[in-house]
Amino acid sequence: MKRAPLKFDSIDEEVRFLRGLVAVQRLADEVLEDCVERQLGMTAAADVFLTQCARMIHAQGAFVQVSGTQGPVLTRTWGTGLSDVVRWAEARGPVSMDQDRTVFVAALDIGKLSLGSIGFVLPGHFSDGGAQVMALVETIAEMFDSAILSFIAIAEGHTPNERLDELSAAGDFRPNARIGKYELLNPLGTGGMAQVMVARTMNPGGVSRLVALKRILPRLADDDGIVKQFLDEAKLGMRLNHPNLVTIYDFGQASGSYFIAMELIAGVDFDHVVYWPHGPLPGGLLSAVVTQALEGLHHAHEARGDDGLSMGLVHRDLSPHNLMVGFDGRVKVLDFGVAKMRNARTVTLPGIVKGKPLYMSPEQATAERIDRRSDLFSVGLILHEALTGKRAFDQHDDTKTMESIVNDPLPRPAGIPNHWWAIIEKALQKRPEDRYRNALEMAQAIRETVPPMKEHELGAMLSSKFPRRLADVATWEQTKNRLASQKR
Repeated sequence: MKRAPLKFDSIDEEVRFLRGLVAVQRLADEVLEDCVERQLGMTAAADVFLTQCARMIHAQGAFVQVSGTQGPVLTRTWGTGLSDVVRWAEARGPVSMDQDRTVFVAALDIGKLSLGSIGFVLPGHFSDGGAQVMALVETIAEMFDSAILSFIAIAEGHTPNERLDELSAAGDFRPNARIGKYELLNPLGTGGMAQVMVARTMNPGGVSRLVALKRILPRLADDDGIVKQFLDEAKLGMRLNHPNLVTIYDFGQASGSYFIAMELIAGVDFDHVVYWPHGPLPGGLLSAVVTQALEGLHHAHEARGDDGLSMGLVHRDLSPHNLMVGFDGRVKVLDFGVAKMRNARTVTLPGIVKGKPLYMSPEQATAERIDRRSDLFSVGLILHEALTGKRAFDQHDDTKTMESIVNDPLPRPAGIPNHWWAIIEKALQKRPEDRYRNALEMAQAIRETVPPMKEHELGAMLSSKFPRRLADVATWEQTKNRLASQKR
């Protein structure tokens, strides 16, 4: 693949680019080779690789699409801004999506064969036309090409595209590895620390249950700090029992990897609901999601330890992404991975602030002591985003965003009704003592202002708006039953 020579304004700029290039190549080796060796399947490899590369180049969204002879056989997305993958999969190079975003798309090629494309959405436009970013994306594409070769194993008389057709039809894109007593079925997603898979328990007598299995990414398995955080999440989750908190069943170590087995939620994360292409969110839907989440948070905030004293638990990493809305209308709060207890500070090492900057409270951003009211500020930010489609203090830079959260007043956006603005304004007060006293008080204020949908109404609406996701969920049980019948 030939590229136009890159021009750099300084030696420092060239060094930064070369470091990024090396980092992409090293990441590809670690992630893709690990997935191949562990037989986790191409879908799992694509999820891990896509997520990690997107984070590395600070992308807002990403996709990969692999095609056989009749069209796409594997499509994976990450982040936001790519509701129409088909459209962008045909593009090549840097393409302006709108006034605020550029998508960089590279072909997946093996010789003269075209096997699809991979793309990343970045904020802004680029004075150099995005040449440096495009060079990195093309390198990522080359790394993924190599991974595809690992899965194709070309048979005599079959083209790579035909072999991809066979693999897709046979279900070989699904992982079939095991971790302890759990058989992995489908990938759910990958974050900065862990990958989550649909798995089934392997119990005597053929009795099995579907679970969400979360495992530390292999490249982080030797990081003592990450392992401790992971196990703290598991231990904490097993102490909490509430309909609006995800249930932790089990945790341990197997196959060289730490894992957590938890309740599998058939639904969509709230981030997808916020940005659905069906117009503004109905008030009753928004009220139902947020009030249920607040009830789950209140239970966690009220949790007590073995000594009978309050644990002082604060989630401190709330975002639309870790609010899960089930097709049964039940909302679950996920990811207590960076939760802290009893007056813990937000920093664990000098200068390292835990949590997502876009959803931090002022006291969290300045590393002061936090309590339950910090989570309420985060809920206010989620409400603002759900009603406006924009993040309240987003400056497209983590440091500047945190500074804005601490110092800037929040102007009232046009179009937010008075009743919603009153709730958001109170939740987003800079001083914790000026916010709601607790999550139940905030939930009650919302409930009295905007009556929430009933659970069955919420579930029915989501089922109608996300038919593809509903179909994916149905395949979980089908896969479990198919594998069970094969082993009889």
